[in-house]
Amino acid sequence: PSLLILNGDCLDNVFQYFTLDELMIILGKVHPFIDDAIQRQLHRFRDFEFSMRFPPQYNIDQLQTLGEHLRSLNVNVGYSTRSEDVLKLLCPLLVGAECSGRLQALKIQHTNFTGNYVAIIRPVVSTLRELDLSRCDIEDHSQLMTLLHSAVKLETLALYNKDMDCVDESVLNRLPSLKINWLVGTTLFNVSEVSRRHPLLHIKVYQSDNVDVYGP
Repeated sequence: PSLLILNGDCLDNVFQYFTLDELMIILGKVHPFIDDAIQRQLHRFRDFEFSMRFPPQYNIDQLQTLGEHLRSLNVNVGYSTRSEDVLKLLCPLLVGAECSGRLQALKIQHTNFTGNYVAIIRPVVSTLRELDLSRCDIEDHSQLMTLLHSAVKLETLALYNKDMDCVDESVLNRLPSLKINWLVGTTLFNVSEVSRRHPLLHIKVYQSDNVDVYGP
C-alpha cells in the first residue's frame, strides 16, 4: 500500500533498481497503477534467457506480460527435462510475444524439438529474424519446413548439419545467413555446392573451436 503514495515518476526512479525477480514478486499483486510502472521497466529484460535447471518462478499472467516486451528469447532446456515443464513456461511467453510482435530472435537448446514446440512457435515465427535450433534434435523435418516457410523475415537460421537435408531451395533463396553446427562423427552436407547455388548466402560451419566460412 505504501507504494501507492508515490507518483509515476517516483515509481520509475524506485523500480529502475529492481531486478526482474523483484519486480515479478509485485506484478499483479498490488494495484494496476503499480503494474503499469513495473511494465515500464520490462524493456530492460527484453533479451531474456533462462535454463530449466533454474526456471523462472513466475505465474502465467506474469510470463505473458514479460513476453510482450521480449526482443530475444534463449531457453536451455536440457534433455532430462520433461517437455511439458518447459512448454508451460514457453507458451505464455510466446503468447505475449505474439501480442506485441516484438520478438526477433529465438534460440532453443538441448531438447527433442517436437510438434508441440512447432505449435507454440508458429504464431510468432513471422516476426523472427533469427531462429537457432542448432543444438536441438528435430523430430519431424516436414513440420520444421512448414515453420520455416512462414518465417518470412528470417535473416539467420542455425541448425545441426544433419537437419540441412530438409531445408529446401525456397528457404535458402531468401536467407542471408546460415549457421551450421557440425557434429563430430557425422558427415557434412556439400557446403560448397550449396554456396555455389546460393552465392549471396553467408554460411558458417562450426565444429568444436573451428569455423569455416563460405560465401560473402
